[in-house]
Amino acid sequence: MNFRLGKKIGLSKPADFVGLVATWLLFGSFVQSIQTAPGTYVIWILLTSLLSLIILGVIGYFEHHIPKPELSGLVSLLFALPLSAFLAKWLLMLTSHVPPIRYTEALLVSVPVALFFEAGQLVIFKLHRAMGRKWTLVTHLDPKELDALKSQIDESGASWWIQIHPQSSYRTHGESSRGEETVVISRKAVRHLTDHPELINAHLRGQRIVDLRQLLKEFRGRLDLENHDAWSYLLGSTYQSFLIRVYFYLKEIVEVLLAIILLVVLSPLLLVISAVILMTNGRPVLYRQHRLGYRGKKFALYKFRTMRVTAENNGPQWARSDDPRVSPFGRWLRKTRLDELPQLINVIRGELSFVGPRPERPEFYKILNAEIPLFSMRLLVRPGITGWAQVRQGYAASIEECRVKLEYDLYYVQHMSPELDLRVMVNTAAMMIRGNGGR
Repeated sequence: MNFRLGKKIGLSKPADFVGLVATWLLFGSFVQSIQTAPGTYVIWILLTSLLSLIILGVIGYFEHHIPKPELSGLVSLLFALPLSAFLAKWLLMLTSHVPPIRYTEALLVSVPVALFFEAGQLVIFKLHRAMGRKWTLVTHLDPKELDALKSQIDESGASWWIQIHPQSSYRTHGESSRGEETVVISRKAVRHLTDHPELINAHLRGQRIVDLRQLLKEFRGRLDLENHDAWSYLLGSTYQSFLIRVYFYLKEIVEVLLAIILLVVLSPLLLVISAVILMTNGRPVLYRQHRLGYRGKKFALYKFRTMRVTAENNGPQWARSDDPRVSPFGRWLRKTRLDELPQLINVIRGELSFVGPRPERPEFYKILNAEIPLFSMRLLVRPGITGWAQVRQGYAASIEECRVKLEYDLYYVQHMSPELDLRVMVNTAAMMIRGNGGR
């Protein structure tokens, strides 16, 4: 959960550093077996906090432009804080040869620090909203762009805590930017450097300056294919740092092990579902469907059968809302996403990830790739059991819906990170509990 209430210079506000140090000291005081001198321990805390902010900055924890009122950065924190604690310990041992804290103690302290720090930012966010403090946007936009921004803010339901001040109205009322507002610009409205010395002054004061397209993209959680280009796409991408790339390398290994464990643990549930399908729908229990995976490789996707055997006698069809081909039990399986459990086999075989764009059927891919530019870009990453498009939009049953789905998928490709994967998993779990996961 990252928010931009005031000016942020470098990795974060100084308050973040102070808050992190205070949290480390608070929970570190509960560790009873520290045998080091208090001064050395305080130095370890300060060094750990500094390394935490550096690693979080590399991961992208502070990169959001829009305040995020949800807990979404725990994966980043749970990775960065223990690593920082260990690095700080090693650095102190190299310089003073005095181990300030044991590895187990550092790990035990890191977890509550991560939870408390993230929850604290959420509480601060809520308090600022309750006190009426608003996020101010000073805009350098043309009238149509300004209307689009206002419309998007109203649509998102955030208009009660976001206020917009066009730069022209600031000048009219004799106001000037104080360094706390976020400046929103566009390439259309801001072209010549000599015409906007106030923007240079804003930059020197440490004000946050964001591009309109980037801001609208974060509000929507997807791209706008009609008004996007490679220049803005690449510059607005999350930097795939060494740590993020290590995460995705480890993810491929860990997911296979996790899929095996889940198959064993969930085997009673799988047997019950199989038995009910046999009694209500007959054979076969599993449904094999060809899909296109990473780099366009075709593979067989496994699912529990939720439709009649004759459902596609007339050829492949998109799933519709309240599809009459779906059995009553199959409809429940789809809404809870339990019909996707056999895809753990695909994860073990390396054909699927837990999170990624949903793989498309070859028959539909040919149509969609001809109608929608850039549709083939979905094949650049490993597909997943669930994905950003699935939790934000759901299933697509038309070319236009598939176009919107692609905008979500490209947003995921642009911002692939541990934090975004966590948000997808949390939203998927919520959909399964609510029972609104499928058609």
